Amino acid sequence: MIYLFTALYCEAHIFIQQFHLEKDPQSTQFQEFYNETAGIRLTITGIGEIAAAAAVSSVCTAYKPTEGDILLNIGTCACAAGRDGIFVCNKITELATGKTFYPDILYRHGFQEEGIVTGMLPWNREGSLLTGMLPRNREETAVTGAMAWDGEKGSMAFQASNTAASLYDMEAASIYQAGSYFFGPHQMMFLKVVSDEGAAKEVSREQIEHLMETYRDGLFSYVEQLQKIAHKNAPKTNGLQQGKEALIEKLCMDMHCSKVMRDSLRQHIRYLTLAGTDYVSVIQDMYREGLLPCNDKREGKLRFEEFKRRLF
Repeated sequence: MIYLFTALYCEAHIFIQQFHLEKDPQSTQFQEFYNETAGIRLTITGIGEIAAAAAVSSVCTAYKPTEGDILLNIGTCACAAGRDGIFVCNKITELATGKTFYPDILYRHGFQEEGIVTGMLPWNREGSLLTGMLPRNREETAVTGAMAWDGEKGSMAFQASNTAASLYDMEAASIYQAGSYFFGPHQMMFLKVVSDEGAAKEVSREQIEHLMETYRDGLFSYVEQLQKIAHKNAPKTNGLQQGKEALIEKLCMDMHCSKVMRDSLRQHIRYLTLAGTDYVSVIQDMYREGLLPCNDKREGKLRFEEFKRRLF
C-alpha cells in the first residue's frame, strides 16, 4: 500500500482521477481517497506542520502500515535557486528547530535531488528572508546552509540562495517526523513540484492545478514504480486469501462500516477462519437475498447482526 499525502485538493486531483480513487465516507477528520486494487490511500492533510502531522498520525494509527508499505508526500514548494520542475528531497530541515532528516533514496528516478526547508509560515520573499518562529542565537546558524541569522529580527530565517537546501514548504518535516513512528527512512519519499520563487501570496489553486497537470506524466510514472515495489514487498498470500480479502473489503464498504465496526467484522472473520466455518457462503447468500449492499450505516449494523446470527 502507498500512503500518499498532499496538503491541498488541487495537488491531489490528478491522482484521484488517474488511479480511480474513491472518497472514504468513514473519514471525518480528513479527506481520504482510496483504491484497494491499486494499493493507494490518499489523504489531504491541509496546510501546515500541525495539520500534516495530525493527518499522518491519524491515518497510520488506523491502518497500521507494514514493512512493505510506502509513505509518499507529493506537493508544491518554493525554490530559492530559480529552478523549476520536479525534485526528490534528499534532506529535510525544520526551520523552527534546526533539526535535519535524511530520507533514504533507494529507488532510481529521473528527477533532480535537492534539500528542503519546512517552515510554519508561507515564504513570501522580502529581502530574501523568511523569519522563523523560534528565536535562535548566532552560533546556531551552522545547522544548515539554507538558514541564516537575521540580526534585525533576532531570529532564524530561510536564506534565498543557491544552497544545498533551496526548496521550501510547510509540511515535509512534520510528515517525516510523524511518519517515522510507522515507517523506516527507506519507506518515505518526498516529491516536490516548484510553484514559485518566494511569492506564495501570488500562487492560486488554479495555478497549482495547472502545474500538477503539466508534470502529471512524470508524477504518475514515479507512483506506478512505487506501486510495483510495494506490491513486490507486500506480505505473500495465496490467491484464495487475496480473494477473501477482496470480499471482506467489499463487505465493509457495502455495510458502511465505521472503523470500530470494520475491526469487529475482521475479528469475527478471523475467528470463523480458524474454526473452519464457511462464512463466504453466508455472505454470498445475503447478497442474493438483497440484504446487501446497505443504504446507510444504520442498516449496515442490522446486517452485521444478521451475519453474526447466521453463523454463531
